Amino acid sequence: MANDDLGGLKLPGNFNLDLTKTINLASGVQAQFEESNRRTMQIAEEAYNHRQRELKAIEQTALNTAETNVQLQKVVDNQNSYIDILKEQLATQKKQMELNEEQVTILNNIFASGEDGVIVEKEIMKLIQAQIDSSHPLWDYVKDKGGDLAVAGVTAGAPVIYASIKMYLASKGIMLP
Repeated sequence: MANDDLGGLKLPGNFNLDLTKTINLASGVQAQFEESNRRTMQIAEEAYNHRQRELKAIEQTALNTAETNVQLQKVVDNQNSYIDILKEQLATQKKQMELNEEQVTILNNIFASGEDGVIVEKEIMKLIQAQIDSSHPLWDYVKDKGGDLAVAGVTAGAPVIYASIKMYLASKGIMLP
């Protein structure tokens, strides 16, 4: 067996086998196969890089979502605290309203009839008399449990009358400032 040229293979006898086309064909197939492998590797690398970017984006989205959830939880907690404060204020206002209603009921009961009004006037007069002495300008009006309290109140006795009314109402459970 002798190899005269690159593609020719000499066989004993008259047989001459030319493999040039086969080698060229095989070389072409090999080159196409290598090019296909190179493209496949390039596509695989691009896909890998793309997948890595997607994973980083998913990871960043997860971090952002977690941070947002924490912030939203803080907002919810703050709102719940605010709602609790409002509930407390409402309860306080409800208690105050009940107290005001009780005081209105007491005042209605005190001044509901003329007879009760006379009793109230007498009690206020006693309270006024306990606060002043004979040198006070109101003494002449209240010494005999009489007199015009309205006129006296407008003149020199307003503080005494107010204090007496305040004491009377306090004895009934109504507190004035």
